Amino acid sequence: MFNLNRAFNLVILFLVVGLMLSIVNPVMGQETSTAYVSFYPLYDAATKIGGNQIDIKLVIPNGAEVHSYKPSPQKIAQLETADIFFYNGVGLESWADKAVQNLKGSKVKTVNLSKSVDLLPLADHHNKHHNDPHIWLDPLNMKMIGEVITEEFCRLDPEHKEIYQQNFDQFAQQIDQLHKEYKTVLADKQQKYILVSHSAFGYLTNRYGLEQISVTGIAPHEEPSPNTLARLTQKANQYNLNYIFRETLSSPKTVNALAQEADLEILPLNPIAGLTETEQQNNEDYFSLMRQNLDNLKKAVKK
Repeated sequence: MFNLNRAFNLVILFLVVGLMLSIVNPVMGQETSTAYVSFYPLYDAATKIGGNQIDIKLVIPNGAEVHSYKPSPQKIAQLETADIFFYNGVGLESWADKAVQNLKGSKVKTVNLSKSVDLLPLADHHNKHHNDPHIWLDPLNMKMIGEVITEEFCRLDPEHKEIYQQNFDQFAQQIDQLHKEYKTVLADKQQKYILVSHSAFGYLTNRYGLEQISVTGIAPHEEPSPNTLARLTQKANQYNLNYIFRETLSSPKTVNALAQEADLEILPLNPIAGLTETEQQNNEDYFSLMRQNLDNLKKAVKK
């Protein structure tokens, strides 16, 4: 026999369950927006700001050398599935300008993040872009990059605007704390010159009153001439340098040779263009690696 009370209770149960599901996931069924990001530091900022609301994909894989990496045609084609594509610009990603040109007229918005900061000129005038692309190594530049990413996420997904703004506020607080630590540690330096493997640290040294002397130019795979190595050895002696900095994703061959020639100790200084396998396993990020850099800079500039 049909039980009216039982049927009524089942209807109420279904209504309650449906209401609870709508509260837990009010956007159920909505398609998640997709952002492609060219390389690691920009990806790290985007994931911290976007959280779980945006599907964020990395183009240049961790462990690859950002200056020389060329994505496959298949990977380039995947950019057309994005809602937005963030890239560094200033010639860092050799493939990006062509990819952006190909995306014109598509639904994909392209964002050149170097346009959000004040660029520094390169000492290497043979580079066609004339400006230093390593903008992310100045923490305050990263803060401005984060602001642009936040604005774009809010435009792309206004329903979660408050979440993106809250995430950015936390990101900005971390940046401000990192900047404060750098200023404090490097304020009473006894040595302003640092010898680095390639010209990646101009924004960092400009911000904190240091000067970089680089073994190679803008790209770490360049091979210095014997005359260049002799000049660098002379400079190391002239400025009483005790250290030379090597990078995690580049060959140590030239740094090792110069260290031996000039009697220098080798320290790591990470350009944070990508994570090594060990760094990934240790859950390192932009902030932890910048603090490791600060620890090593402290050794080099304080006698």
